[in-house]
Amino acid sequence: MRGFGLRTIIGTDRGMRAGVAALIVLVLVVGLGWGFAYADKDAVVGRALSGEQLTAVYRAGHACPALTSARLAGQLMVESELDPAVARTTSGGRGIAGLTDEQWRQWAPWPGAQREDTAASVLALAHLMCNLVGQVRASGVDGDAWRLALGAFLSGVATVREAGRVPGKANDYVAQAGKYAAYYESLPQFASAGSTAFTGASSAPEAVPLPDELVGAVVAAGSRCPEVRPAAIAGQLMALSGFNAEQRGASGQLGIAGFSEDLWQDNAPKGASVWNPQEAVPVMGDALCRLVRELTALPGDPYLLAAAAWQSGVDTVRRAGGVPDVMTRAYLENAAAYTDYYQLDSRLAPSSAPSVSPSPSSVAASPSVRPPAPTKGAPAATRGASNPAPPPATTAKAPATTSAPTSATTAPTGFGPRGPGGGGYPCRRRCRW
Repeated sequence: MRGFGLRTIIGTDRGMRAGVAALIVLVLVVGLGWGFAYADKDAVVGRALSGEQLTAVYRAGHACPALTSARLAGQLMVESELDPAVARTTSGGRGIAGLTDEQWRQWAPWPGAQREDTAASVLALAHLMCNLVGQVRASGVDGDAWRLALGAFLSGVATVREAGRVPGKANDYVAQAGKYAAYYESLPQFASAGSTAFTGASSAPEAVPLPDELVGAVVAAGSRCPEVRPAAIAGQLMALSGFNAEQRGASGQLGIAGFSEDLWQDNAPKGASVWNPQEAVPVMGDALCRLVRELTALPGDPYLLAAAAWQSGVDTVRRAGGVPDVMTRAYLENAAAYTDYYQLDSRLAPSSAPSVSPSPSSVAASPSVRPPAPTKGAPAATRGASNPAPPPATTAKAPATTSAPTSATTAPTGFGPRGPGGGGYPCRRRCRW
């Protein structure tokens, strides 16, 4: 009886070789297919955050040490896929942050906050998560505090306490949030403040001359303390609003100076209006000087720390030990570039101003942002940025005749530009924080 083997099945030697080759290809394809399926199962790609959403997670992501901007973005992705209009999220809430009605009533960040406001909802979620971190720690449950808080967000603190870990029904939720957090952490937008991948100042709109009607208020604001000078006030106003008195930022910034609700309430005199530049700008000077005093214990330029706190909050700057994130760095770089411009305006030189600032900046200004010297009385033509990230570049050129008293070349050759404090400093193009 004829033998029954592989040759019998395939036939000739040539057929056998072809069959073996086909079998090898089949094994490779199946194996690679399994490998790809496994990779796809483990990898996630989150949706892109809008500018408003990115600003919101940056500002709320430092609410407590256990939280980060990337972790907050990861949770938002799991909850709502960043959809602010979703009627029911993964955890049973609604809106971009997935909060229930009771959670929103308890954690709404300021009186009158609207749930549809992305900044308000994200900040409310951040505060709730930090509270849950504290509760699970107080319960004596060991483990990653953020992951335990995620479990508590989905299942309740009591369930986490009883399980002594992330409860079983919350495992998938916590795992997915962790994967999305890792994805967002890998993006340049979530890089640390020292990232070399970020170049925000180069896309800032050109500065425009300070309107005549604001000169008195800016000089008054810049005369409150030696660390905060008039040119620095003008630079921040340009970065915050482009001198638009009706500015209302996506993250709740109000008026020409971009006050947060808390900053205005803590510093404004009774009866003053955040929408009146003649009242708001001097209050800005008082508030910045107060922030300088509050942050003197931290290493670094007190003015820079105060300007960072203006954008991100004083508690955020304290927790970070300095500039907290890349968005705040972008704001500081833009403000520094604008300050360099307004130092050429003789109208902003107080009669008692020292020739060198006692607190020079260490933020390099981008040479590409420097426009022509300011012209007295020329109107503002741009509204500037409502978010820390700069808007698309716009151009506002001054008329040919100028009242600039000096040239930008007065700094020693090879030195960096003047910083927000007003003094030149020996820095080659980019300085260290």
